[in-house]
Amino acid sequence: MGITEIYQEYKKMQSYHISNFVPEIEKLTAVVITKNEEKNIAKCLNSLSFVDEIIVVDSGSTDKTLDIVKTYKDIVLIQTEWFGFVENKRIGINRATHDWILWIDADEEVPKELANEWITRIHQGTFHETGAIDFPRKTFFLGHWVKHSGWYPGKVIRFFHKKRAYLSDNILHEGVIPKTGYVVEHFQTDLLHYSYTSMYQYFDKMNKYGYAGAREIARKKKIAFFPQILLQPIWTFFKFYILKKGFLDGRIGIIICMGAAFSNFIKYANYFFLKKYQYVDLNEKK
Repeated sequence: MGITEIYQEYKKMQSYHISNFVPEIEKLTAVVITKNEEKNIAKCLNSLSFVDEIIVVDSGSTDKTLDIVKTYKDIVLIQTEWFGFVENKRIGINRATHDWILWIDADEEVPKELANEWITRIHQGTFHETGAIDFPRKTFFLGHWVKHSGWYPGKVIRFFHKKRAYLSDNILHEGVIPKTGYVVEHFQTDLLHYSYTSMYQYFDKMNKYGYAGAREIARKKKIAFFPQILLQPIWTFFKFYILKKGFLDGRIGIIICMGAAFSNFIKYANYFFLKKYQYVDLNEKK
């Protein structure tokens, strides 16, 4: 090869851009649904500095939630009615610019270690077969980390590719389901969940969960028998307090396990009442 040919090859190599060799980094959209979350929303949003886009879907906050959200630049704020956990999340997902979604609740926080897991993994290249990613969640009750009672590690899927996975239609405990051919990848770092700050808040939520559970039984047309109104709460307390070692959580463990049993009682009480009297809560969106 002569000097002229070598020079031409050199000029050709200079014209190559590094982007021709490095795969494009996939971007991430975080979706947060809110209603009266002034105590939590700033901590949540501050932990999302590593994402490329943040969408907040608010369903009628009357406290300072919206004022706080508006202090953050470049956040997409959607104000809408309350259609349910799944539907309101879908509103945000449908507005997302990017395919990768981080669904996070307003009372949750992404620690730097979990953010770094995402950053490291996404820079390794495309997730060819990954539809979703799960990780453990560390939940706090009245400021105390609940290590047992069925609450930890409590793995949850929160990162997912919107073309490779979808939200379930469950009224209660909605989740992400990968499509056929895609797998769930596992991260190691805990998501932080500051769930309940008062006893009233906890039992109020258990009451609402009970009603949602009754609607879920009716929606899925499950078979339920009246003795379950007694047997299911007893079994629930035994499972979480004994089998899931709730007794190791001390007094908080008793409260949590009794709350779970109460929620199950409310579920079957509501179901049989709904079934017999065709009762409809006028405050519930159809």
